[in-house]
Amino acid sequence: MSLHIEPTEDAVDTLRKERRKNYIAAFATSILSVVLAGAILYSLTIIIAPPEEPKVVGYITPDDAPPSDTPPPPEVQRETSSSSHAETPVKVVVAAAAAPVNLPKIDIDAPDEPVMLEEGTALGMGDGFGPDLGDATSAFGTSQPSGSTLVGTFYDTKQTPGGRPTNLSQEQFCSVLSRFINRGWDEKDMNRFYKAPQQLYAAQFYVPRTSANDAPKAYGCADKVKPSRWIAIYRGKVRAPKSGTFRFVGAGDDVIAVRFNNENVFDYGWFQASLGKITANPKWIAAMENKPGNDDLKKELKSVGINTPPVTFYKYSSSGHWNSSLGGVAAGKTFKVEQGKVYPIEILISEIPGGEFGMALLLEEVGMPPLNKDPKTGAPILPLFRTNYGVPKPDKNKEHVPFDEIGIVWESIK
Repeated sequence: MSLHIEPTEDAVDTLRKERRKNYIAAFATSILSVVLAGAILYSLTIIIAPPEEPKVVGYITPDDAPPSDTPPPPEVQRETSSSSHAETPVKVVVAAAAAPVNLPKIDIDAPDEPVMLEEGTALGMGDGFGPDLGDATSAFGTSQPSGSTLVGTFYDTKQTPGGRPTNLSQEQFCSVLSRFINRGWDEKDMNRFYKAPQQLYAAQFYVPRTSANDAPKAYGCADKVKPSRWIAIYRGKVRAPKSGTFRFVGAGDDVIAVRFNNENVFDYGWFQASLGKITANPKWIAAMENKPGNDDLKKELKSVGINTPPVTFYKYSSSGHWNSSLGGVAAGKTFKVEQGKVYPIEILISEIPGGEFGMALLLEEVGMPPLNKDPKTGAPILPLFRTNYGVPKPDKNKEHVPFDEIGIVWESIK
């Protein structure tokens, strides 16, 4: 005999709830298993798979940097593969315009060939040693304040700053020169005269022969200044390129004088500014050469202390007019310098009666034999005194003082 037992409604309801819970739990477990399996497979792929070879991206900068007033050229991109297997890719970028970097100072040798200029031009120097032509207005300097140069200021003693005539005679003008040279080159002594509004910047002092009007023309005041009794003064500081004993050699038509390290070391031409007198005559030349006689002139030369007898003269076969009128070019006082030391320098040039102007300022190292000599006179061919590598190119068919185109440069220090 069998027994049939019917479950109650409460029991059936309880069984249904348990079945639903089991179904949800099984479904959730299946989803979690799939996600976990995927994560495990992805991790295995990252760890086991070899890393990609990193690429280096470089930007190539042109060899010559573009001028500052033109836009930079487009960057050229190049990809290269690195030989190393770094875990992290590396990107190297070289900018077309890098930030300023402090570099050690590098000495630059002089160029093998000098920078030649046509007669009547001058050369500036950029930042000190690279050739920079500037505007090359005249042999009296350029109007651009660039390069290794001395700064020139122009005065007309025939008029006041307001343009009124001073009525200075030639004798009075020479007294002005003598006072200025012998009393410390005080610029205040020139304040009572007309000053050109423009300054010039010169690196060497060499003019074979030219119109005396070229100086006021170069300074932009030819419409206001007649070509006589004008004065131009160049000032600056120069660094000695080597240690040694030197002296200036040259002449001025009419005047050239030099003050170096606050001492008058050169003054020779048709007029000697320190004496305030015209000395282009046989008596003065004989006194400078310490020939017998002219004791009063010798005494006067000694009192000034620049052209103390005996003075050395050099004559050149290409400068006959200066040989006959001035005895040639004269050598000034010796002075010593130490390499790398900075010294103040002032150079005065002047034209007195008018007509033609000329000058030559060379530099001789005492005790150093010259590389070349004049084949006819035996006089040494000396280099120019200059503050950059530019040299003039005189017309060899006209009278001129020859010079050695290779020589040391006295860098101008601003």
